[in-house]
Amino acid sequence: MDSSTETDTVQLDPEQPFWERFYMVAPLVIIGTRNDDQETYNLAPKHMVAPMGWDNYFGFVCTPKHKTYRNAVRHGVYTVSYPKPSQVVLASLAAAPRVGPPDGPRRKPSLDQLPTFPATEVDGIFLEDGYLFLECELDRRVDDLGENSLLIGTVQAVHVEKKALRVSEQEGDVIRDNPLLAYLSPDRYAAIKDTNAFPFPAGFEK
Repeated sequence: MDSSTETDTVQLDPEQPFWERFYMVAPLVIIGTRNDDQETYNLAPKHMVAPMGWDNYFGFVCTPKHKTYRNAVRHGVYTVSYPKPSQVVLASLAAAPRVGPPDGPRRKPSLDQLPTFPATEVDGIFLEDGYLFLECELDRRVDDLGENSLLIGTVQAVHVEKKALRVSEQEGDVIRDNPLLAYLSPDRYAAIKDTNAFPFPAGFEK
């Protein structure tokens, strides 16, 4: 049961589903993996993703029920494409359900419509026209996070669109001219283009 407090907040029951009761800002990426037929690839949108520290680790949350998890564990590699706001429809197509007989191979016909290009260091593909691309080797996984797992990889190659590279004198202009895509879980998105420098205190260190 929800209960209000004097500070106008509502306490939710953590034993009941609560993540979809409010909005949170998250990135939206496309994870690419090779299918078990050894000939085709799978692309799937994920928003529970992040660098794992300041070194070259990158992780994402996925359920073992999904082909993305099974492919990444089986082949030991995956790719990460960061799409632009103009590519929301393409990202949505990557989320389309699989079709096919219950006892036979199932596939996403929508993936045939997505423009892709190959990775250079691992066996994988990227979604074309994104602004950031990572090639990862699976390093470890953390299972039993409820029905989900965390897959952590080491980044073997990084590709960044030239226009998206940070230039110290023009950092605000970089974002303004090349907006970033944000996913507002569970069902909205935004284009981030107006930003301000964060007021770090004197002596702050990461």
